[in-house]
Amino acid sequence: MLRIFLAGMLIVFSSELLPQTPMVITRMTGAINFDGIPDEVVWQSVPALPMVMHKPDFGKEPTETTVAKILYDDEYLYVSGYINFKDPSNIRAVGKKRDYRTGSSDWLGITLDSYYDRKNAFGFYTNPNGVRLDTQFQNDYADPAADVNWSWDTFWDVKTAISNQGWSAEIRIPFSSLRFQTENNSTNMGITVLRSSPGLLMPEMSTFPAIPPDYAGPFYKPSLTAPIVFYGINPDKPLYFAPYLSVGVGQANKVNEAGTGYKMSSTFKYEAGLDLKYSLTNNLTMDFTVNTDFADVEADDQKINLTRYSLYFPEKRDFFLEKADVFDFSFLGGNNMFYSRRIGLYDGYPVRIYGGARMTGRINKWDIGFLDLQTSHFEENPSENFGVFRTKRSVFNQNSYIGGIVTSKLGMNGNYNLGYGFDGVVKVISDDYLTIRWAQTFENDSANKFLDMFPSRFLIEWEHRLQTGFGYDFVYTWSGDQFNPGVGFEAKDNYYGYRGILRYGWLPGNNKPIKYHKTSLTYYDFWNTRSGLHETTFSALEWYFEARKGSTGTATLTLESEDLVKDLPLGNNQANVTPGNYLFMFLTAQYSTSSKHALSSGFKCEAGSFYDGRKLSFSATPKINIGASFSVNLTYNLDYVNFPDRSIQFTNHILGVKGEMTLTTKTSLSAFAQYNTSVNKVYSNVRFRFNPKEGNDLWLVYDEGLNTSLMRETPTLPLTSTRTILLKYTYTFRF
Repeated sequence: MLRIFLAGMLIVFSSELLPQTPMVITRMTGAINFDGIPDEVVWQSVPALPMVMHKPDFGKEPTETTVAKILYDDEYLYVSGYINFKDPSNIRAVGKKRDYRTGSSDWLGITLDSYYDRKNAFGFYTNPNGVRLDTQFQNDYADPAADVNWSWDTFWDVKTAISNQGWSAEIRIPFSSLRFQTENNSTNMGITVLRSSPGLLMPEMSTFPAIPPDYAGPFYKPSLTAPIVFYGINPDKPLYFAPYLSVGVGQANKVNEAGTGYKMSSTFKYEAGLDLKYSLTNNLTMDFTVNTDFADVEADDQKINLTRYSLYFPEKRDFFLEKADVFDFSFLGGNNMFYSRRIGLYDGYPVRIYGGARMTGRINKWDIGFLDLQTSHFEENPSENFGVFRTKRSVFNQNSYIGGIVTSKLGMNGNYNLGYGFDGVVKVISDDYLTIRWAQTFENDSANKFLDMFPSRFLIEWEHRLQTGFGYDFVYTWSGDQFNPGVGFEAKDNYYGYRGILRYGWLPGNNKPIKYHKTSLTYYDFWNTRSGLHETTFSALEWYFEARKGSTGTATLTLESEDLVKDLPLGNNQANVTPGNYLFMFLTAQYSTSSKHALSSGFKCEAGSFYDGRKLSFSATPKINIGASFSVNLTYNLDYVNFPDRSIQFTNHILGVKGEMTLTTKTSLSAFAQYNTSVNKVYSNVRFRFNPKEGNDLWLVYDEGLNTSLMRETPTLPLTSTRTILLKYTYTFRF
């Protein structure tokens, strides 16, 4: 293995391409009236960026012209655009809510690799209504499902205007909201400018620079941005001081002392706290938090588990989202040495965070992330201190790094969990990447032998990331039976095995109804690390397509073998699978309509054998946009499981309805209700937000849990189990 790694290093040195000459960005010499119309003299003196069609036909002249330009001054990076239309009826202005994201709307924006490290980037996008949509990308967007954070927010502004020639925009991003390094008075970054126009006869995207469709989401990949350079950037280092105040009432129905019924109890809630942010340097930021509050965070989606793996829920809390990529130490599939939802949550219930600190950024050539937080006790769980330190350094080329991580969870009752890890990701040649990760954990009441395999985690992966032509992804992984990342996540523990993916993707050429095809074969085998017994064999043959008009679909045939040594509960214990050896096969079909229309939807159906029975699953996610201000999303999931030889079966339904109304870009109302038959509950979450500017928020939040099937317990359950109404106000002072 070491010989392979060193050989790869030699290939890196011989294959690294010479860097492109960066484009010098014009420093602003005049004034801008920030109104969404870039018609000032200073804009007219800046050359427009040459936009090239990305899809449906890469390399062609765009159907409509885009005049995109970039400027800067001491404090801001400015991006402007005239998004022209021969027929203005093709403009799609859908959504006004902060961070609203839909393919049904026109978009203009940038992907900005502010460190020019070719791995991490920020995204800033807007639509004709002036929506602010910002995001973070990591790991060069290698995994579109895991390497993007759409919930991240920072300080920036945008203005737009609609005319009979199209629409225009001015984006203003403070350099203090970015992270960058300056050397010899120059600052290098990378940029991609994106225009999306779904209302044309064929939905169209154009970019600067020209980016071929050889990757998944190539306009989000930092490694494909165009190099740019600024001279003389020396922004202020502001101090952001953001206190909050929240008041509300919580209610819960509890069994009375006689045990004959339920009685509603009410609790008045009052909280106050603050967050503080200060840029120590242009590329190093310190955050402090006191009595951290997450009352305004949207509720999680309901799920049902029909596998032998733990369910993964994404982080939604703002404090943990900023620069989350710095702390990433992934073993694929959601498995990670650091999983921020371990902090401030216990069995799904919120736990008070007294406070703590976080520092992220870069020191010389090292990316660093440090976090330390203290939580209170909750029920039988003691007060705990959570810590993580992560560092990375680029080596060999801009797409490669080595790094390490240290984690700790210290209970006030004397319990402890410590972990460490080392990793490296190397771009070996062309689009081939080698990843190696090792981690080990230590706990009280354990042997804690250094470099022992049983409390350790190991992964080696060789991947060819290009989406056209022949591709592959080979992984060997090990997770010892004593490996327990106390501040991390493991979907499955105590296993070792390998995975292989072979794929071939091709572009049929212009004017074909299907613009992209991909076939893939996936195979993996897992064994138990302690006993050596076989556990899982999985193989899947899949065909994926993208149509020129925007629809996508997959068809997958899966063969799976499972060896169980103990009962496997399914669907919140609605059924179980007994120990034994099982071989089953199922077919999955998935189709998503084009998002260019007001009504769009996704459908998924899975049917076939399932252990010693059979399973049918169906899901639908229709969405309708009503004008620019109102949208309704529906989600429906059906799971039918039947084991006829054991006379066991169940049917589970999850129904979700989400409505969003935004009268202006500063005011929004969202309502979310979910019904899950596996727990006989309806969960509702209503949130009103007034956001006149970044960092100034008024939230009114209402949550309620409703019981269904009230007669299933004695005494009879009340209709309402819990109810909360909360008012929260945050104001950010800048010094």
